[in-house]
Amino acid sequence: MRILQIHNFYKVPGGECGVVEAERRLLEEHGNTVLQFAVDSREIDSMPLLKQGLAFVQIPWNVGVARRLVSFVHKHRPDVVHVHNVFPLLSPSVYHALSRSGVSVVQTVHNYRFLCPNGLFYVKGKVCEACQEQSYWAAVKNCCVHESMITSALYASAVAWGWRSGTFSSCIDRYIALNSFSFGKLVAAGVPKDKVRVCGNFVSNFSEAPPAKQPYALYLGRLSAEKGLKTLLAAAGSVPELSLKLAGTGPLEADLRRAIGVPGMEHIELVGHVAGETKRRLIAEALCTAAPSECYENFPLSVVESLALGTPVIASRIGGLPELIEHGQTGLLFSPTDTESLAECLRRIVRRPTDTAAMAACALATARVRFSPQCHLDQLLGIYRDAMSHTERNAKAKGERTQQQSVAFRR
Repeated sequence: MRILQIHNFYKVPGGECGVVEAERRLLEEHGNTVLQFAVDSREIDSMPLLKQGLAFVQIPWNVGVARRLVSFVHKHRPDVVHVHNVFPLLSPSVYHALSRSGVSVVQTVHNYRFLCPNGLFYVKGKVCEACQEQSYWAAVKNCCVHESMITSALYASAVAWGWRSGTFSSCIDRYIALNSFSFGKLVAAGVPKDKVRVCGNFVSNFSEAPPAKQPYALYLGRLSAEKGLKTLLAAAGSVPELSLKLAGTGPLEADLRRAIGVPGMEHIELVGHVAGETKRRLIAEALCTAAPSECYENFPLSVVESLALGTPVIASRIGGLPELIEHGQTGLLFSPTDTESLAECLRRIVRRPTDTAAMAACALATARVRFSPQCHLDQLLGIYRDAMSHTERNAKAKGERTQQQSVAFRR
């Protein structure tokens, strides 16, 4: 199969960018040809100021990108196009360009940008669905994107126009939701149910068996408010027998450093950004990892990476997280923002070693079944074929309508 990936790589690469590259490798390893039409937001900083301004105002619709994409598709003739992210440099104009080219389009919904201009459903320290309940201009009022009214207005315009023009509902053949929570949000927003398929992410590295554990819990991810780190620190402070390592960087780093620098918090440490073998070892040797998010998490790779290395996960019951963790089997679930409930989970992990070991073994066994590359590949290729069949049926129906109109005209 000949597949075209479309992606706007982020200025700060994250899990989504890793998924794009991992899928490319997986598809190529199994005999498929993968092309990329991609841009990188890191290019913005090196642009002249005038070009930066032009890129900025074209967030809702980039005519130049649409023209280049039409030429690219006509030249390379892909069987299917898989779109991952179009913001900020590509814009929703890519969908109309692809629709005009008559190629099948699949869109993975990595975050909630189609429904919420900042992609999180989280503003000013709490879950927010004002754009769905009122209008997308709520994002402008709340300065949801980069705390800027102008930037928020541009993103809100892009999302609002995508729905009102029918672009998101008619120019995309199949949506990939990473879980049933995301599926429900898309359908509620107006995507036809028969256009949405559920297919989560995958991991390639699995432990042979749960490794020897060390007495610490691990948080791995962005250090930001929506991740529930203040709740995690408050809970961990009451469980001194279990060390806590915080791996990552982000806007809360200075606040967290001050919070753990007081008496009674000596068992908590910031370890900074980790990657490669260091990251793998930290996850594998932890008694558990923690995902205490207070926003609608979609499909955090840190969670499935933990399960694949035989490390149970303590996660909040929000967004897609409860679909990744089976309470008492592969980890533990607690109510978001509930400090005492999270503290009790941490105590259970450290004080019931037999149960924790059983969860570690179950986490690994479950991950091998649910998140394997082969399972993901089979699902993904099935969605591609489904999208291609949908495009073919639509083209045939359009041709029949045109023929009928021609006959009626001659009469």
